[in-house]
Amino acid sequence: MNIKLTGIDFHKGLSLLAGIVPSVAIKSVLQGIKFEFKDKKIELSATDLEVFVRYYIEAKEVSGESKGLVLHASRLCNIARDWAGSDEILISVSEGNCVLKSKGGYFKLKSDDVEQFPSVRADGVSGYIAVDGDILSNMISKVLYAVSTIKARSVLCGVLLWVEEDALVLVAADGNRMSIVRRKILNPDKIKINGIATAKCLSFIQKFSAEEKGVLKFGLSESQLHVIGSKGEVISQLIDGQYPKYEEVIPKESDKKIEVNKEALLVAIRMASYMTNEGYRVVRFRLKKNGLNLSSRAADVGEAEQDVDVNYEGPDFEISFNPDYVIDALKASDVGNVVIELGRKDSAAIFRTGHEQINIIMPIESE
Repeated sequence: MNIKLTGIDFHKGLSLLAGIVPSVAIKSVLQGIKFEFKDKKIELSATDLEVFVRYYIEAKEVSGESKGLVLHASRLCNIARDWAGSDEILISVSEGNCVLKSKGGYFKLKSDDVEQFPSVRADGVSGYIAVDGDILSNMISKVLYAVSTIKARSVLCGVLLWVEEDALVLVAADGNRMSIVRRKILNPDKIKINGIATAKCLSFIQKFSAEEKGVLKFGLSESQLHVIGSKGEVISQLIDGQYPKYEEVIPKESDKKIEVNKEALLVAIRMASYMTNEGYRVVRFRLKKNGLNLSSRAADVGEAEQDVDVNYEGPDFEISFNPDYVIDALKASDVGNVVIELGRKDSAAIFRTGHEQINIIMPIESE
């Protein structure tokens, strides 16, 4: 069997799937990318047994037949990277061997046992929601940083996907902070979705949507997330469990409201964070009329103060936060000014960082 395709298409497809291939696997076949040939399309597949991806590359020419092959991903990606500028790459498949030719040279690669490569199909999805890929990717970027990295908190190691009526909601939390983003969608069939997707899957979907540049369809079964685009599909295992009722975490009584320029606050809190250390990541917020003072102090480092102009008419007030949590929220914001809503010194604060986007951050008791 012979296949001709461009170097850039070959490189893009392999680079995308390389993010799923595990560096260490119980079977060597899982460190490979599966090739199947259908009409003028090359179907590439990769999996880490948690996320399964199919991606299609349009070939310039296909002749002959082959049952497919599995090639070692890292070696193949190195070749594709150096041949990305090639006008044409010729792939010849014969008896478990693959020969790649371009730029006056060739590589002969041995295929792993294609029959041992897992094949996964979406099962039990009752309906799909259509969402612009750029919008979904943007929503993911606004919550992914808040996912817990502590495996003991299994449901908090993922992102809640929730759809009801005409709203898509993504929620991530780690016990100290929570990020929520909501967008309106078209849902004429009134499909309901409620499940917890892994952070790895959603991170990959961001890359997948960048290649798609169009509408993605996604749906959930009891155990799977299924995303479909014109160039392929993503199937991922959901995290089993009940996500906490995020609405109950949002403070209801916040009597102090501050409006502040996002970039000014970001710079000030980042500079204040320089005078903290790993064992004591605390920046104190001191509020007074139209002014915010940020201060930090660590015995073995030093101290710092930064002043920021704010729109505030309430009483003097002090509260402390881990600066990393505030910085993450501000970096994900796409507005010029953010609004901070505060209640008691020991209660969570609301950071409104964009259109239907909020961050809930727990305070820290300062010394």
